[in-house]
Amino acid sequence: MKSLTIIFCALALLFSASASAQDSIDKVYMLSGEVNEGTVKAIDDSSITFMYSGETLEYSLEKSKINKIVFGSGRTQVINEAAAPVTAEAVASANSRNKLAVIPFTMISNEASLTTDAMGEEVQHTTINSFMDNTRGLTILDPMTTNALLLKNNLNANSIKTKLPQEVAKLLGVEFVVYGTANINYEGTMTFGSTSTTYKEKEKREDRDKKSSGREFSSSSSSTSDNYDTTIEMNIYNDQGQTVHSVKRNGFGSSLDKYEATINYLVKRTPWGDKHK
Repeated sequence: MKSLTIIFCALALLFSASASAQDSIDKVYMLSGEVNEGTVKAIDDSSITFMYSGETLEYSLEKSKINKIVFGSGRTQVINEAAAPVTAEAVASANSRNKLAVIPFTMISNEASLTTDAMGEEVQHTTINSFMDNTRGLTILDPMTTNALLLKNNLNANSIKTKLPQEVAKLLGVEFVVYGTANINYEGTMTFGSTSTTYKEKEKREDRDKKSSGREFSSSSSSTSDNYDTTIEMNIYNDQGQTVHSVKRNGFGSSLDKYEATINYLVKRTPWGDKHK
């Protein structure tokens, strides 16, 4: 019985020593993701001397390739910080830098013909052309791509309001999104007229000492044009949902197509525009 007790004690000591040896294993984490298990024998300025578990041969591991060492004692020594993993979201964010999309404008008017989706897209195209002509440092998403992506997600100028700007930017793969509202109201017609007078001299008489005489002729003309009151509002957001630029301005002139000059004026004064201060 006594001999059995001695045997059990010896086995317990053996298992304890084995467990202790297992616990004392050093782990070297490489920047590549590899983990080396064994014993760190020495550390110098440029490398560590390492011996793998179950081997007696010593190896030299370059410190520039090592992330950290977790010693068997539990202590951790960081050699080089591991680079953050490259995620699909990070790649998408990098690809969207300095890209801008203009969504179809919201149209407000007392004329039904000016509140259609077609009119909203027409103003959208005008704005895109203005950004291409009057700004620097941006990649402008073409309207066909923008509208196709919106259509695939069942979004139009009205339903897009259910999405946050950062969600729309992510959907379109851009850093900046331009929202616009065109308020164009018909105010009736204006008539312009003018009158001119001409003098036609008669043929001179043979008697040159007498003055020649003539007659006056008067003519008048008039033109009528439609008169519109236009206001353009433009808001630009980034992919974090922050407002980058916001402006509202009354239109130049009274004709329907004068909204183009107003849009050019506003675009030139955006952060990327030719007239930005």
